[in-house]
Amino acid sequence: MARLSLHSSSSSCSSSSSSLSSSSTSTSSSSSSSSSTSTSSSSSSTSTSSSSSLTSSTLTSSSTSSTSSTSTSSSSSSTSTSTSSTTSSSKSSSSTTFTTSTKPSSTTSSTTSTSTNSVPTAGCADFWLDKIKHQGFAPFAGTGYQVYRNVKDYGAKGDGVTDDTAAINKAISDGSRCGPGCTGSTKTPALVYFPSGTYKVSKPIINYYYTQLIGNPGCPPVLKATANFNDRWLLDSNPYQSTGKLAWGATNVFWRQVANFVIDITDVPSNIEIAGIHWPSSQSTSLTNIVFRASQAKTNNKHQGLFIEEGSGGYIGDLAFYGGAQAMYIGNQQFTMRNIKVSKAKTAIYQIWSWGWTYSGVSISDCEVGFDFSPITNGSPAVGSITILDSDISNTPVGITYGNTAATDTKIVANNFIFENLKLSNVPTAIRGPKGATVLAGSTGQTTIAAWGRGHSYTPSSTGPKSFEGPITPNSRPASLLSSSGAYYAHSKPQYETVPVSEFLSARAAGAKGDGTTDDTAALNALFAKAAAANKIVFLDFGLYLVTSTLRIPANSRITGESFPILLSSGSFFASASAPKPLVQVGAPGETGRVEWSNTILSTRGSQPGAILLEYNLAAPAGSPSGLWDVHVRVGGFAGSDLQLAQCAKTPDTLATTANPACVAAFMSVHVTKSAGGVYMENCWVWVADHDIEEGADNQQISVFAGRGLFVEGAQGPVWLVGSSVEHHQLYEYQFVGARDVFMGQIQTETAYYQPNPDAAVPFAAEEKYSDPVYAKGESGWGLRVVDSKGLVVYGAGLYSFFDNYDVTCSNVGEGARCQKRIFSVEGESQVRVYNLNTVGTNKMVTVDGVDVARYEDNIDGFVHSIALFEAGTA
Repeated sequence: MARLSLHSSSSSCSSSSSSLSSSSTSTSSSSSSSSSTSTSSSSSSTSTSSSSSLTSSTLTSSSTSSTSSTSTSSSSSSTSTSTSSTTSSSKSSSSTTFTTSTKPSSTTSSTTSTSTNSVPTAGCADFWLDKIKHQGFAPFAGTGYQVYRNVKDYGAKGDGVTDDTAAINKAISDGSRCGPGCTGSTKTPALVYFPSGTYKVSKPIINYYYTQLIGNPGCPPVLKATANFNDRWLLDSNPYQSTGKLAWGATNVFWRQVANFVIDITDVPSNIEIAGIHWPSSQSTSLTNIVFRASQAKTNNKHQGLFIEEGSGGYIGDLAFYGGAQAMYIGNQQFTMRNIKVSKAKTAIYQIWSWGWTYSGVSISDCEVGFDFSPITNGSPAVGSITILDSDISNTPVGITYGNTAATDTKIVANNFIFENLKLSNVPTAIRGPKGATVLAGSTGQTTIAAWGRGHSYTPSSTGPKSFEGPITPNSRPASLLSSSGAYYAHSKPQYETVPVSEFLSARAAGAKGDGTTDDTAALNALFAKAAAANKIVFLDFGLYLVTSTLRIPANSRITGESFPILLSSGSFFASASAPKPLVQVGAPGETGRVEWSNTILSTRGSQPGAILLEYNLAAPAGSPSGLWDVHVRVGGFAGSDLQLAQCAKTPDTLATTANPACVAAFMSVHVTKSAGGVYMENCWVWVADHDIEEGADNQQISVFAGRGLFVEGAQGPVWLVGSSVEHHQLYEYQFVGARDVFMGQIQTETAYYQPNPDAAVPFAAEEKYSDPVYAKGESGWGLRVVDSKGLVVYGAGLYSFFDNYDVTCSNVGEGARCQKRIFSVEGESQVRVYNLNTVGTNKMVTVDGVDVARYEDNIDGFVHSIALFEAGTA
């Protein structure tokens, strides 16, 4: 993954309100297809993808749109551009129903066997997470290590008077954890809980590796900067060191969450440069349900809400910003951002750079500029591809601006845009281009941009790129993917904030040990069955749960994890590649019902060539999709996996025709089977480790082998993949065969770093049963393969190949994009439409039925290669 280093000045953003909740609406049963006009005016206002209303204490947002973004690689050492500087790196139907909260939820973690007794703020209800017995166990952290910690147990008052900085930082750092100077570790996870209250902060709160900072979602705590706060960021997730470098390489910052807060910097003078959160991060991280409050000064305002300068994200959602020079000042390889509200900032979103970015359900009001995509780097436009859908801008003079008169490189294919279902109200200039020219006029009334774009387009019959700028035909949206408003369905992660603690069943209390040694299979299966039958919620205390046969999650299950507990396959049950078996099976084939599952990691221990980590069979009732949020696959590279540097060091200097049997770790990561339907997956990272994460290994590269990535097979649909990423598998990352009605937003892949040594034919043989692709000698695996599938809509895709047998030179600018010949294949009777495809290190960007359609050299956008629109087949 490319690592960037950016030092930039900024302003800040303010926000009011104490809670942001996002509720989903049921999917629509009527068909809906967009019209082909680009803009339409009307005298009446129209609903947007994310309709929100602000009250004095709560921002309630009905999230009716779904976005997805790819998160990019994990540690590849390719280069990428930023606005300042560049550096390199790299089962039977269940009639039971349940009601869930729709506020986003975050992980929980624990290790102590005592429950906390913090007193809630007057008028604030207790949150079950603070009342449940905390007995999570981190087996590699040492005796007495506490996963769960409450800041008030460390002396924080939250009274709006006391300076709580030291107490909060102590709660985060306690227990010899992985702080600045540590390269990374999974051994010391922590969930730091903030009861309701106002916490005065005079210096930065420093976040640590593998940390969840969680507030009370029903009454979010306020982190309020003091007037004399004189540092760059209130919450610093990755502080700069004396060397000028970040504490952790941004592209290797994983497994973090911040949720349910108000970030308030309004007491800091507006002329002081400060941002609420500094978040240079990558996959399996999230910011959710956060309100940012900053100065609304009209002049000399240097406040910002969110600052991101590098990394490879990622997902961010359910945020509200009020005030600031820029609500968000952001750059990263790619991100998915969903359900974002910005009000009364000078510029709502200032994009300093990107490869690909997907915005969905963004609502901007009372700003001077909505989106600013004008930055340049070394004379070239720094913003690559941007997708905006199901969003609205109101009472803002300029909706979108791009282009920069200082740009000197006119050949670069940058500023690739697709805007679909963008509603404007009192926005006189919809799109402003280079030299201030109006590219698309708005109005003082209501206008809808049905679809507009610019960049290069391709079809299967193309002989080269077609440049376009202007109205385009919008996607014909499959009805099953939509909410009642016509926007894409979305659902924020449930946090169960109104559910009493008595409704939760703990895995450890049920007899599971989570110690990485005891066989927890029977205890977990009994717990899952009991909870589903009793309509209870399973609380997976943190631990490494050893599993020696299939875990079965029935319909009506609700499961949430504490600080990413690990379900770890082990033993002979998963040893046969000729008879693969699932580690976790959600529903039996033919079963109907729904589930909710969040904050869990699925992994393998040692050689497990017959392991399918997740087999998803369940078909949800129409209009009531299941949901998986932050359910990640992690194969190798961590303590307890027996797939680390000591076992699986890379061997680029040895010609490989076979793979090390000890490091053949999984048959397949995720299989959405033919019987499945109605599954919503948000912020799920499917990762085969390319490096050893643990401290002491210094992120050294390893070769771990897993056959197949995410396979959606003939699923009846609908399927939503929002902010997903799949990396480093042998045969493919994403494969769709006979699939129907699939939404993808900013998906992201990386080809296995070892390929083609061995190539994509090793170690797993292609099997017709699984519709595996067949490769010639020396080829590398597909990033995205679509076969005989219909109704696939892709809102942003980053397909990256950084290495050729661990040599990064092949992806360098000017080296001929020679890491891999092909990466995206469309085959048979397929209908798919892709907005903003970006590739790295790949010579041919699109292949249709074996014929190469798009060449990288026709679509160079700096380090990446970009196509704004590719469409194959008809609806």
